[in-house]
Amino acid sequence: MGVAPARQANRSVKNALSSPIYQVLARTGYVARGVLYGYMGYAAFEIARTGGVRKADQQSSLVAIGGFPLGQFILIAGVVAIGAYAIWGFVRAIYDPLHRGKDAQGIVTRLGFAWSGLSYFGLMFFAFGLLTHHGGSHPDATQQSIHKLLSAPMGVLLTEIAGVVGILAGLGQFLDAYRASFKKDEKRSEMSATEKKVTDALGRFGFIGRGIVFSVMGWFILLAARQNDPQQAKGFSGTFAFLVTQPYGRALLALTALGIIALGLHSMVLARYIRMERV
Repeated sequence: MGVAPARQANRSVKNALSSPIYQVLARTGYVARGVLYGYMGYAAFEIARTGGVRKADQQSSLVAIGGFPLGQFILIAGVVAIGAYAIWGFVRAIYDPLHRGKDAQGIVTRLGFAWSGLSYFGLMFFAFGLLTHHGGSHPDATQQSIHKLLSAPMGVLLTEIAGVVGILAGLGQFLDAYRASFKKDEKRSEMSATEKKVTDALGRFGFIGRGIVFSVMGWFILLAARQNDPQQAKGFSGTFAFLVTQPYGRALLALTALGIIALGLHSMVLARYIRMERV
């Protein structure tokens, strides 16, 4: 493809991504994301309350939603919304509408957006599989990913790096909670004083909850690399099961679960107030 056709294609993509229709779909994606986090937090809270073992990740959230009244209709809407949110991840990574920049911190953040896009595309296909009755029971996606990574050339080193990145991502969530860095992505001028306070509280609490989960997940990925054993890696469900067995584990998991629920509510707020400027 020549330079001129490539520019024309890029311009067409930008126009499509800046259209009101796509922006509505992307905002709906924030609602879908909020529902998934909310149900996952609820499931984690039930683990803390009962001390039992159960699935508590985004895939199990979709399975539960499929069993609701009108669940199939909700899943159809969810596939579209999650797909739009996945595309938004790549838009943030490539076109940088949130102005993260090209310095080291900005590039890392934008790579995180791209990873989010990949993750939600995978979730979209899982939801589609539920609609077509090919979803079934799902193994631990984190363990599957780590198994593939360990099997790759230099797999142990790459897995160690992934674990360190996970731990740093968790610590970064705590820093984001302290700085409330999510504020710069919101249309604050359209919020009332009360809305700002509630949104900030939800965001801070939510980032703390996700920081705990990401840090623990990163540690277990690092452990899987050190022992060359993908079974040591833990996704959301495994992390929640680990937390509840620790000293004061039920209280710790309950607070973490409430943080995940807060993150879901904050996502729904972003559906209304996230800045979605033209790319």
